[in-house]
Amino acid sequence: MLPTAIIRSLRTPQLTAADFTPTKFHSADDKAWFTNALLKFLADDCPRSGFTDRLYVRLSNSFGHIAHYDRSGFFEHFFPDPERRIAFLEETLQWPSYGAADYTFCDVEILVQSRVSAANLLSVERARRDSEVTRRERELLERLKAKYEPISRPDSPPDPAPATAPMLRQGSLFDFSA
Repeated sequence: MLPTAIIRSLRTPQLTAADFTPTKFHSADDKAWFTNALLKFLADDCPRSGFTDRLYVRLSNSFGHIAHYDRSGFFEHFFPDPERRIAFLEETLQWPSYGAADYTFCDVEILVQSRVSAANLLSVERARRDSEVTRRERELLERLKAKYEPISRPDSPPDPAPATAPMLRQGSLFDFSA
């Protein structure tokens, strides 16, 4: 779960139609809905249940995301784990937002980018990923130590000294003593 301050900075203030320019095919209310829905989805930690068809259709046409065939594939590509969410945020923040607001959703893209940047969401996701990697590696280290470095108890007898084998000598091709 994201820190409360990050959630608040992503979701407040709520955006309204007055914050956007309508296009020929989409009202300013459509733009406000999409922006609020996307920011809520990110603030809620990208739950599958929050990735609705309506959000998918609009998001798949924003920030240059055009190569995904269905909602499930899009979700699996970007949201199931921290590494993929980081990739989504990086692509989102690097998108140059082409066009004019009365023809495209560039005003939405710019506003989402500014909210995500102000919330420092990319750094938070990277820190969460690094923390998870560290946790998994420490668990693995403990399992390996338990397997390969068993702890001897003070009441157990010491291991017997290994028997020394006689030193073997490589013979020579011309060594006839034997």
